[in-house]
Amino acid sequence: MKKKINIKLEYFCLIFISIFLFRCQGNVQKNKDCSKFANEIYQEVSDTSLAKEAFEFQKYLLEKFSEESVKGLNYEAYHLQFYSSHGYGESVKFVNKNGVYSIAIKCRSKEEWLPDCKEYEIRIDKEEWNELERMIYEFNFWTEEDFKTNKGVLDGYAYILEGNRPEAKKCNKKAYKLVGRGSPRYDKIGALCGNILDYEDQLKFKYEQRNKIK
Repeated sequence: MKKKINIKLEYFCLIFISIFLFRCQGNVQKNKDCSKFANEIYQEVSDTSLAKEAFEFQKYLLEKFSEESVKGLNYEAYHLQFYSSHGYGESVKFVNKNGVYSIAIKCRSKEEWLPDCKEYEIRIDKEEWNELERMIYEFNFWTEEDFKTNKGVLDGYAYILEGNRPEAKKCNKKAYKLVGRGSPRYDKIGALCGNILDYEDQLKFKYEQRNKIK
């Protein structure tokens, strides 16, 4: 009888240890996955009227470019819309869908105002996605102030940039964000948007050389 009890106790202990180790491994992996979000502290929207204008302008631009918001997607995406008061602009969307990376470009009034803008959609390398993501976090996209505008500019332009990262939900961090800048003086978000446009130019040149963009 004692032998049977000992066997049951040993069996119970093995099960308990296995469950404990599995949970520990899960927590270690979760902490690793959440590490890039860990120190994020978000700012409250200080100007609700400006926020309302930004969301209305985003809707206007999405219609202009025949696009949809990336909010709520079950994969990562960053979408920049640039638009000038002269009626020209560019839409730049980066997507990471289950490890398939892509960029899609749309132009407005490209012949008159943006002769170098070219509409295309292609797959890109993981390293190229990583470079975009590096910029996103280096310029604090997720923690900078959402909306700013320079009201003293008559012939200005605007940036609308949104990001979606569903994996942040399990870390209790922000999974979607929209930022807007109107004719910005230097700040991190304005610089980030300018860098994304420059980065798209670099990728376009690279893939034109490979004959993947005609």
